[in-house]
Amino acid sequence: MLPRMSPLRSLQVFAFALLAAAVPTVASAQIAQGPPTPLAVDLGKVPVGSSSQYSVTVGSMAPMTMKIGLVGRAAGGNTIETSIEGGIAARAGKMITQMTLPTGSGGKVQKMVLQLGSNDPMEMPIEGAQSQQFSKPDPKTLVKEETVKVAAGSYKTKHYHDKTPQGDTVDFWVSEKVLPIGLVKMEATQKSNPMIGGPIKMELTGSGNDAKSSITKAPKPFDQQAFMKQMMAGQAAAGAPPPATK
Repeated sequence: MLPRMSPLRSLQVFAFALLAAAVPTVASAQIAQGPPTPLAVDLGKVPVGSSSQYSVTVGSMAPMTMKIGLVGRAAGGNTIETSIEGGIAARAGKMITQMTLPTGSGGKVQKMVLQLGSNDPMEMPIEGAQSQQFSKPDPKTLVKEETVKVAAGSYKTKHYHDKTPQGDTVDFWVSEKVLPIGLVKMEATQKSNPMIGGPIKMELTGSGNDAKSSITKAPKPFDQQAFMKQMMAGQAAAGAPPPATK
């Protein structure tokens, strides 16, 4: 089973690939589990091109930046693109993930394409729970309504508190005014994955309306061996230890 490639899972996968002493297998259940990314708005009503930028810290690693944009809308649904770069990822190259959500799907992904650095993009398999990359916040996890101040300004938000199957906690603050998905701030503990070395934090730094697809080539079919080589190359470029040998 492949790791979920929602924005939150993309951070974990990329960080783990860069820092681990051995390259993680695509079947890593530890990376795959966790709550979907909150989707607090109706994508069908979001203007194409809407984007949000975030500062990101993953454990003790150098800060990174993330951009989430709505880059396309067609009969097949809405396409969200997430890019991660900077910090320890700078030398390994940008990680781009595109996910197509059919209209009225409730956050389930129909198609997912991933591109690491200058490598050719690949269409990733989607099976079972992997399709649930996004979901509307569960009213049962609502903490309260509160105003939070982030780098992009002050926002009236709804604060939710969730927990992963491993016992890690996830707190997120959302606002329907922050497009395309509504995320203002997120804090997640990472006790279950010692390789990451601490919590994950995201904070809104800005927004825009000119998001366009960064994937210009037609995606190739998924090739697990090629994907692993790309992960290993990114790990080596970032200065991570080489895989352990027996």
